[in-house]
Amino acid sequence: MKKILLLLVCLSTLGAYSQYAEEDVLNYIDSYSRLAVESMKNYKIPASVKLAQAIYSSNAGQSKVAREAHNHFGLLCNTEYTGEQYYETSDRSGNCYRTYNTVAESFQDHNLFLTTRPRYESLFKLEPTDYRGWANGLQACGYSINPEYAQRLINIIEKYTLTRFDKQGLKQMPETEVAEPLPVAPQVAQSQPVTETPKKDKNKSNQESTPQPKTAQQSKTYHNGAEPDTVINGIEVYIQPSKKSSTTANGNKPIVNMNVFTAKPNEYKVSYFPYTKRDVYENNKIKFVIAQKGDTYAKIAKETQLMESDLRIYNDAYDEYEPIEGEVIYLQMKNTKSDVSYHKLEMADSFRYLSQKYAIQLKLLTKRNQKPAEGFSVGSLICIDCK
Repeated sequence: MKKILLLLVCLSTLGAYSQYAEEDVLNYIDSYSRLAVESMKNYKIPASVKLAQAIYSSNAGQSKVAREAHNHFGLLCNTEYTGEQYYETSDRSGNCYRTYNTVAESFQDHNLFLTTRPRYESLFKLEPTDYRGWANGLQACGYSINPEYAQRLINIIEKYTLTRFDKQGLKQMPETEVAEPLPVAPQVAQSQPVTETPKKDKNKSNQESTPQPKTAQQSKTYHNGAEPDTVINGIEVYIQPSKKSSTTANGNKPIVNMNVFTAKPNEYKVSYFPYTKRDVYENNKIKFVIAQKGDTYAKIAKETQLMESDLRIYNDAYDEYEPIEGEVIYLQMKNTKSDVSYHKLEMADSFRYLSQKYAIQLKLLTKRNQKPAEGFSVGSLICIDCK
């Protein structure tokens, strides 16, 4: 009897692999290991455990719940959840699964799931490289009712040497493919800037132009209450040689002043986000809040249970830049697609402004729009998601 029981246990353990096609697992690791490393850096969840949980729960991304609801951790709806619901028709349990717009959103919700529930607190006292402790701890905390859950995670981690991603997380792997941000001087700007036709100045390079005088209908608030000295590549530039902090060796240093994308509560669809008391809205299927007077990224991060570093990455806001009142602050990574094909460049538009306006990733905008030799100017067509 003992031999039969042992045989059944062995077969059950081996079955952990039989449900995954080897190629699917390897492709899954290639596709989502970075999300796991980011989870380790920002939330101290071992990347190896994160990946193993995702592979196990989503069948390496091939389950119907993963493919149709982007739910890679099998998180269920609860009494607080009011978002979109997904019922897997072949699932006899009748479970209601949470639905996400992207896989990254599923990874982020799982981060919050583990870090905001007291029953998982003990896990974060373990060494971040203790994948066995984490696997057994998850099972002990009741993460899964499968009595073999911990061992299955360990088997996946060891078979695919997922601990190599723990090493990357410990080294705090630098972010890649993040576009170099332009310096920003905060301003009170309209979300829909006025289009102006620049007049060409023969004494300047063909990348520079001087804005035409404005009529009363074209009035606009500028940085420091003054009009820009010039416009370069569709960006307002102010020259302040009188200030030491704004001068260079030749006496002039341009201060770039870009439009800031703002919104009003009644302009966008209300969205569900269970981790904040703030009103949350949606733009291009991406959730955001509207910055209030006195807000900082640290304050918004605290009130939305996110990391400040994540918020700054989501919104391409680096250095010491803080939001202005009314500015749109995204709570997740921006989209890769948009219903808008092109944008006609207007005065003071920047790629970051367009990225925020259309909720599309900044790095994609810069890739889709190679800078012409003569530079961008007012009226240039910028590809948002051109086919």
